[in-house]
Amino acid sequence: MATGGAPEGPRWEPATKVADEELKASGAALRSLSCASDLIVTSSSRPVVKVWQVAEASLSEARKLSILEGHGAVGSSCVEVSGPGDRQLVAVCYDDGGIGLWDLRSAGRVGELGASIPQALKAKFLPGGQRLVSGGPSGSLCFWDLRKGDRPEREVGALRSSLSMMKGEDRDPAVKRRRTETKAQHGGGSEGRGALGIDGGHAASPIFSLAVSADGSMLGCGRGSGAVSVMSLASQEWARDVSAHWNSGAKLASVRALAFDVDSRSLLSGGDDNHVCLFDAAAWVRRRSHNENRTAQPERFSAHRGWVTSLSVCPDPARRVCVTTSWDRTVKLWDFSTHALLHTYKDHTESVFDSAFSPDGGRFFATVGVDAQLVLYVAKHEVSRNGAAAKDEKNAFAQVKVKGGEA
Repeated sequence: MATGGAPEGPRWEPATKVADEELKASGAALRSLSCASDLIVTSSSRPVVKVWQVAEASLSEARKLSILEGHGAVGSSCVEVSGPGDRQLVAVCYDDGGIGLWDLRSAGRVGELGASIPQALKAKFLPGGQRLVSGGPSGSLCFWDLRKGDRPEREVGALRSSLSMMKGEDRDPAVKRRRTETKAQHGGGSEGRGALGIDGGHAASPIFSLAVSADGSMLGCGRGSGAVSVMSLASQEWARDVSAHWNSGAKLASVRALAFDVDSRSLLSGGDDNHVCLFDAAAWVRRRSHNENRTAQPERFSAHRGWVTSLSVCPDPARRVCVTTSWDRTVKLWDFSTHALLHTYKDHTESVFDSAFSPDGGRFFATVGVDAQLVLYVAKHEVSRNGAAAKDEKNAFAQVKVKGGEA
């Protein structure tokens, strides 16, 4: 059911919703999802990942990816689908810290990364689908080259490698060479510089969310401290770290939701303070490269009556809209350029955990939550598929030079 909003402009309507009966019977929730052009992948607290077929305005279970082998009865905190290519991959972050890789179309397991719990709460593919970045409770980032084995290519951000702490590899020269200490500029109105992950400040706190810009130039991190960090992927250096989310009494609020706009300029975040913030991330990176300290403050607006659990930006370049989900059981559609609320959806009976748009111009988006329901919303306006496809093709072949190789 949708309420509020003007009759004009972009609009998605609930088309169908499907309950995962296995989860519902055990009282388990659907935790996360990711979309391909005609498929939706969902994860849960149970040891199975499901692939759902989207046909017109309907959903049907297509296949399962069992994660019991090698991991036991653990669930998964995150699923991520790579961009279009000959072999679309699915990355699954297991609750025991591992990261599994699957072929989306064949449902075959193609590999596993030697990650640990501090490294792998969230993961994102980099452009081209051959590299992956992950982050977790350690506050550091791990970069993985999927063509070169199951060890991280580089770890950025922590004073001491979380890999060595978990696996006793502190004396391994190869790990030491990959370990890096970078500098970040701290936010919250301060223009001073601090060492990332060393002084226990904002940037050292756990990573709760990740986002990669469509052009592959920037990486965003949402942290448990309420900070949002932005990295230039060309140099793998932090451009800025800003305290964006906080509750009354200056209590820090975790940043669980993060997404770049389709133009790779703005970064949007959602936090436990029930607010959404909007940053000019491209300006941060540009000013960092020119050693300029002055940076505009982020825009901020109240979005929900509970934690903002996810934020997804429509990939249609003609639409500047995003979807947010919340602990308050609602899904909301926003014009993020004006902060205007376009629609409120109330199709879930419990808290909503995650959302995702289809990559082909936002033809549909989907949400999942505690009620074990997968809800599909279909666009009722004209979708600029050609513009979106052009952007996808450009990004699929983008080559971003990074330290230690190409992404």
